[in-house]
Amino acid sequence: MFKSLKSRLFIWYIVSLLLMTIFVILVVHVLALKNGTLFLALLFFTLAVFGFTIIYKITKSLTYLSSRMKMISSKNLDDRINDIQNEDEIGELAHSFNELLDRLHDAFKREQQFIADVAHELKTPLATLRSTIEVALQQKRESIDYQKALQEALSETHRLSSTLKNVLDLAWSETPAEQKNAKLFNLVELMEDLLETAQKMAIDKKITVSGKIEKGIKLYGFKDKLGRAVLNIIDNAVKHTPKLGKIEITLKKEKDKVVVKIHDTGIGIPEPDLPHIFDRFYRGSSGDKVIGSGLGLAITKAIVISHRGEIKVRSKVGRGTTFTITFPLS
Repeated sequence: MFKSLKSRLFIWYIVSLLLMTIFVILVVHVLALKNGTLFLALLFFTLAVFGFTIIYKITKSLTYLSSRMKMISSKNLDDRINDIQNEDEIGELAHSFNELLDRLHDAFKREQQFIADVAHELKTPLATLRSTIEVALQQKRESIDYQKALQEALSETHRLSSTLKNVLDLAWSETPAEQKNAKLFNLVELMEDLLETAQKMAIDKKITVSGKIEKGIKLYGFKDKLGRAVLNIIDNAVKHTPKLGKIEITLKKEKDKVVVKIHDTGIGIPEPDLPHIFDRFYRGSSGDKVIGSGLGLAITKAIVISHRGEIKVRSKVGRGTTFTITFPLS
């Protein structure tokens, strides 16, 4: 009960008032002592010393905590304030500050890893682009050789452009200031467009794409960004579903939620990969078989979360995969 600074100061204040009142009544009025004023001053001084001691301990802890906070920078985010073990508000403040440092430290590590991953992704196409141009310029060549070199350079340029666009989408999804202009849009119209796109994407592999889209559903958010998120899942479904397979896209209301499902009869995702498929640049055990930056599902999850939604995946190797996205209707 008395571990809190607030309670200790309150008790000190009340006790001081009671002692002063009792002392004045007894010593000055009832007993009428000659040195009553002196005793009153002595009591006042004693209470003041107790109050000063309490306040000094508080300010000393706060001053120490403030000095330690000033020493924290991006270079020593792994430092912690462990020598304040009080169970009062100051101890709670130190504990909260340590938790903040934990979150900042994790965020810095993620961003450093992200920068390293982006640099690695850009390094290969840039090196390929440079070597292609250098080889083409080393000596005179036939027109067909130059065309081949330009096609290779164009392919690497598209790869660079795609990676940069993915990075920008991730940056958008993690910047709340960029999400203030959300609008109410027709989700049914968006899903019908995506269904049509999926059918076109699946023609070469003769994959059957069907859809069950409930009418009259609108959502508050960003139509183009959400379309990109769902299209990433559809693109993966087409890539990982063998010829003559099936893909089903559904949209429906469930109570106060909107549910989007994309189910395929593809190769499935190995169980060890499932916890990591939304990680940045993660391609999984079969990632080397399919071209991509490894950012698609990370972008999808970030965009879904920015729309206050949730994304889940169920998969079984050889049986297919189902992605389920839910959004609140309100």
